[in-house]
Amino acid sequence: MKKTLAAMLIIMCAFLINGNAFGSDTIKVGVPLSMTGPYTDTGDNYWKGIKMAIDEINEGGGLLGKKIEPVRFDAQEFAPERVMQGADYLCGKLKVDSVHAGWAGWGQDVRAYGKYTAPFFADDGSQTAVDVYKQDKKQYNNIFQLTDTGINQGQSMFNVLMALPYEYPNKKAVIITADDAWGTEVGDTLKKNFKEKGWKVAMHELVPYGTNQWGPLLTKIRKIKPAIIHVEIVSAQEVITFFRQFMKKPTNSILSYGYSLVPREVVDTMGKEADGLIGEVPTAMPTPEAPTPEAQAWLDKFKGIWTHLPQAGSWAAYSGVKAWVTAVEAVGDEKKHEEVCNYIATKGYKGETGWWKWDEDHVMRAGGDVPIAHYQVQNGEMIAIFTDPPAKPYKNYKFQVPRWIKK
Repeated sequence: MKKTLAAMLIIMCAFLINGNAFGSDTIKVGVPLSMTGPYTDTGDNYWKGIKMAIDEINEGGGLLGKKIEPVRFDAQEFAPERVMQGADYLCGKLKVDSVHAGWAGWGQDVRAYGKYTAPFFADDGSQTAVDVYKQDKKQYNNIFQLTDTGINQGQSMFNVLMALPYEYPNKKAVIITADDAWGTEVGDTLKKNFKEKGWKVAMHELVPYGTNQWGPLLTKIRKIKPAIIHVEIVSAQEVITFFRQFMKKPTNSILSYGYSLVPREVVDTMGKEADGLIGEVPTAMPTPEAPTPEAQAWLDKFKGIWTHLPQAGSWAAYSGVKAWVTAVEAVGDEKKHEEVCNYIATKGYKGETGWWKWDEDHVMRAGGDVPIAHYQVQNGEMIAIFTDPPAKPYKNYKFQVPRWIKK
C-alpha cells in the first residue's frame, strides 16, 4: 500500500513539474465565437477551422514546445457590451497570446480587442470595422481582418450575377436583407450596382431575424416578377423557410443567397431540394475540387475530420491560426505581441493556395491567391462555379439554370 501511494505521489509530482495541456507549458488563445443565437451555425464553421489548426500544431509537438489551449467565449449576437466582456475576459483576465474569431462585432470588436496587444483575427467583412481601425492604426496594430469588406463582397456578388451564362428575362431585382450591419452593407452595395447598371430595384426590404412567414412579401414579389431575388440573412431557418414558401409558386428568378447560403444547416436540411441556389464565400476553399495539390490535401483532411466539405469561414479561421503560429515561430516568443503583429503585417503567410498578404489597413483583400468563391448547390452540395476578382468560371464546373425557371 505504501509503495503504491509513493508511486502515485511520484507520478503526480512529475505531472506538475513537466506541465500538462493546461499548465505552465501551455499557450492560451482566445476563441470568441457565437455559440448561441442566430449566428451559431457560422460560429461552428469558424470553430472547426480553428480546432483543426490547433490540433495539427499540438500533434506536431506544439508551438515552441508548448501546447496550444483554446479558450472559448460565447460572443452571442455581438452586442457591444458582450464583445467588451469577451475582450476583458480573454485578454485582460486570462492574458491569452492571440485571439481567433469569426464574425466578431463589426467595429466594436476592433475597439475592444485593440485595447490589448495580443494579435486578433476576425472575419467581420465590415467596412465599419476597417473605418474604426483607420482611426488609430498604431493603437489597433494587433487587428487583422481575414476577409474583404461587405462592400467589396457585395460588388463581387453583383459581378458574378452579371457574368452568369444566362439571359435575364427583365432588369428587375428584389433585395431582402437582415437588419444587421452585414446585411445592410451588402444590400446597399447591390442596390447601388443594380441602379448603375440600369436595373430597377423594385423592392429593398430589411427584415428582423426570426422572420419565418414570408407570405406578404412573396405576394409582392410574385407581382413584380423579378429576374433576380437576393436574400442576405445569415441564419438557416429564415432562408430555408423563404425558399420553401417561394417554391410553392416560384417566379422566373435567379435566387441569390450570398453569404446566407453557407450555414451548414441550409444544405444539410434541404439537400437536393436546394439545388439551383447560388451564394458566395470570401477567403474560402473552393469545393468540391481545390485549386492546388496542397489545398486538395487540406480539403480531404477537413472532410475526413468533419464528414462534410468546409463552409463559410473554416479555412479563413484555420489560416489565421497558422499565420499567427508562423509569426510566433519566427519571433521565438509568443509574448512579444508587437513583434509578432509586425511580422504578420509585413511578411504575411503562405497557405495552401498561395500567399495571404494583409494590406495597409490589415485587411485580407479578395483576389490573387485568396479570391471570393461563388457557389451553386448542385446534387445537394455546394459547387464552386466562379471565383472573383476577376470574375471567371472555376475549373470545369458549370452554372445550371434552376429547375423552377420556366422558359
